[in-house]
Amino acid sequence: MQEFFGNKVLPAVMWFVNTKPIRAIKDGLVYSMPLIIVGAVYLLLFQLPVQALADMVTATGFVPALRQGYTSSFQIVALIAALGIAYQWAKNDGFEPLSAGIIAIALFLIFIPSTVTVDLLDAEGNAVTSVAGLNKTWLAGQGMIGGIIAGLLTGICYSWFLHRDIRIKMPDGVPDGVAAAFTGLIPAAAILTGGIVIYHICLLISGGTPIELIYKFLQAPLQSLGDTFVGVAILEGLVPFLWWFGVHGATVVNSVADPIATSNMLINQEIFDRLTAEGMTRSQAIAALGANGAHIFTNPWRTCFHAITGSGITVGMVIYMVFFAKSEQFKTVGKLGIGCGIFNINEPILFGTPIVMNPKLFIPFVLAPLFSNLSAYIMTAIGFIPYTTGVTVPWTTPPIVSGLICCGWQGALWQVVCLVASFFIYLPFARSVDNELYENEQAAA
Repeated sequence: MQEFFGNKVLPAVMWFVNTKPIRAIKDGLVYSMPLIIVGAVYLLLFQLPVQALADMVTATGFVPALRQGYTSSFQIVALIAALGIAYQWAKNDGFEPLSAGIIAIALFLIFIPSTVTVDLLDAEGNAVTSVAGLNKTWLAGQGMIGGIIAGLLTGICYSWFLHRDIRIKMPDGVPDGVAAAFTGLIPAAAILTGGIVIYHICLLISGGTPIELIYKFLQAPLQSLGDTFVGVAILEGLVPFLWWFGVHGATVVNSVADPIATSNMLINQEIFDRLTAEGMTRSQAIAALGANGAHIFTNPWRTCFHAITGSGITVGMVIYMVFFAKSEQFKTVGKLGIGCGIFNINEPILFGTPIVMNPKLFIPFVLAPLFSNLSAYIMTAIGFIPYTTGVTVPWTTPPIVSGLICCGWQGALWQVVCLVASFFIYLPFARSVDNELYENEQAAA
């Protein structure tokens, strides 16, 4: 197994992870994280799950301001993705990156519709079907893959021009900011002109904008695939599988899963906003999310069930080590790992036990997170665990707390079920390794 995966499969996986597009996507999406977290706080404040507290916030009259903060941070994630990916691509190639990020914003805006369809009447009482304006729908969930493509196209083309020294060079003594602006002039002209041509071709062929075609033929199928039972099993099973070989599984898988899960999260929030605008209460809107096309596989959902207490959901291993282990090695490692595990960090357990490359612990290490994710998927699909909205928490939020915030008491309860199940999944394997270590320690003594 080590021979096959270590010498054949993993090199291919690592080659994929280290390609320039994947590195740019992985690092570029990080720039949107502060906006997602801060925007989620605004969202939580005007969508408090306790009705009495929600009424208090509403009574202050501050809800419109909170909503404005939310829509101006959380709802522009696709735009920031375009900027961050182009920025990271140029930075990785050793060029001044800010110009690339700015060009990517302009290219992304070229790709999206410049009108919004609404039901209005003009001054003479005639129906108006569209008005000029920036549709924030495409700046968030539905535009995520389009933002990624705009960022990649900009990064590739920008670096292509600069690698060939096709730029305007300013004489020495010109301020750096001015020189950088002129350096990006020729790449900007070429990239944005290309974007206009793409926009025109899309209109001629389909009558839609590039972002609408990307969503229809690429993003929607990807979201549907990632939102299936099999898709969740593959994506979430790969994380501990790769970790067992010593490869940071979350880094590898998240480069593919994060864009899909983020898009799903933003779309869920858009559906929730629409339902509440139609007069539903918060609880009614959450209950109706599944029937209105909401997604299970979202960032908040993954935070709750993907890697609670760390990749492999090693809390079961830690509990055995602290309370039942006979060997001194297990007892010591368990004490080191229990504090970190509360905040979903378990490298002391992965490498101190060790679990990495340990054949005796491979099965529970993969099985525990699969049980958590797949059982939570089923519980969400049947309606026990509520669908998530845009309310999210940092990945270091302790389990039960994260479940309560993102999925209500049902999510917190199911986290408890998964944590308890992890103990029994690890128990026979941990006991076997512990007995062997104990015998070795006794023999050495």
